[in-house]
Amino acid sequence: MKLWIKLILCEKVVKNTLFDVQDDFDGLTEDLRVVCEALDIPTPMLLKSRYDQLMNFNMLKLTESDFIESIFFDIMYIENCVSPDKQDTIKYKE
Repeated sequence: MKLWIKLILCEKVVKNTLFDVQDDFDGLTEDLRVVCEALDIPTPMLLKSRYDQLMNFNMLKLTESDFIESIFFDIMYIENCVSPDKQDTIKYKE
């Protein structure tokens, strides 16, 4: 699974990165910690409910309340980059 992290400050993207992570909850939290260390930002507290939100909606919005340490940005977006061949297609009846 590929994730795209965007850090937003005053409605502008200040940092972004694309990285591969494991599909399970424990693997995602560990990979997210490694990426946050590389970006030199605090690691968010990722709960199982937030993981489920990411899996269901392919987007996660984290704010200051999701971090223990203070952050220099307003919002962290984590987006699941789903490849077109793996997307579910909706078929409409004619």
